[in-house]
Parts: sequence; C-alpha cells; structure tokens
Amino acid sequence: MGMLSVDLLVTLQILPGFFSNCLFLALYDSVVLLKRVVSLLSCSGSAVGEEWQRMLTSAGLKSIWNSFLLDAYKQVKLGGEAPNSKVVKVPTISSRKLSFSSSRSSDECRLLDFESSDRPLLVEEFSDVADFLLVYIDEAHPSDVWAAPTMEAHSFQVRKHRSLEERVLAAQRLLEHFSMPPQCQLVADCMDNNTNVAYGVSFER
Repeated sequence: MGMLSVDLLVTLQILPGFFSNCLFLALYDSVVLLKRVVSLLSCSGSAVGEEWQRMLTSAGLKSIWNSFLLDAYKQVKLGGEAPNSKVVKVPTISSRKLSFSSSRSSDECRLLDFESSDRPLLVEEFSDVADFLLVYIDEAHPSDVWAAPTMEAHSFQVRKHRSLEERVLAAQRLLEHFSMPPQCQLVADCMDNNTNVAYGVSFER
C-alpha cells in the first residue's frame, strides 16, 4: 500500500472523531451565546463587558486535527516496546537556586530512565506495583493561540511554549497550583515534542 493510500486511510479513520469534536464545540459556543443573550435580556448585566472566547475557531480546528494525527501516527504499539523518548527533569520549587542555563544539560534524560528494574513503567495497578511519571507536553490551550474558558478556581494562563525554558517554567507552575503525590515525578517534553509524537497524546485523554 502506497504512502498516499495510507494517508487517505488515516484521514478517513479520524474524520468521524474530528467532526464529533467540532459538533461539541459548536454546541458549546451556542449554549454560551444563548446564556449571554438571556443575561442581556434579563437586564442582569453580568455578561456585559465579559470577553466571549469562542472555542470553534480556525486555531481550535487546527489543534484538534493535529491531535488526531498525533494519535494516528504514534510510534508506540500495543504489546511492543515503549519508545525511550528524551525528556527534561522539572526542578522542584525548593531546588530553583540553579539557573536554567547551568542545569539544562544535567536535567536532560530519557523516559525509561524512570523505570524500575523489577517492573515495567506502566501497569494497571497502583503505586505499590507501578511507576508513575507525568510528562508535561505542548500546551493544548495556550492563551495566545486557543485559550480555554477560564475556571475561577484555577484561573492561570499559559502562553505557547517558544523555548524549553518556558516549558519547564510552565511545568513548575503545575507544582505550585497542584499537589503532586510523592510517587509521581514530573518531567517536560523536549521542544521537538518527541514524547508527544512517540506516544500520540491526543485530546481524547
């Protein structure tokens, strides 16, 4: 089967999921718009002055399409070996004394470096039998590209990562806002997104 045939087959396979996501975003935007109209008609004024962030945009459609392509062309296969992607250790809050430039080379490592010798990296059990590793990848909803609706409880914005330093700093913000269990380590994907490509991290997580 030629490359063109493979690409066509992949496209046909991901179209249903892509269109279902588009339909969901269209329904979401419609509900938000309806709520704003009702709020204005009721003279509550709560929607006045609020910026409406539409989700069904060209940037959103591109992000969704790329996520399905990542999943379709992922390197990892069921029953196969786990790709040993390169990642970068994220310094904890207490270890930020070193500058990023001086510690970057020593923080680079491989994904399977975190695997224990007596068990695989991922198993369908709990922390006593599995190793947990959280990989911070390319931001799905960067505030300057395709911002997600803000949630008051966690209302912080992350711009699109333009350097490895920005990605590591964004990952460190996770440690500031969310408590990580001690048995789960945090690393960041490299700027070539090699871990994301290898494991096909789509929006259907």
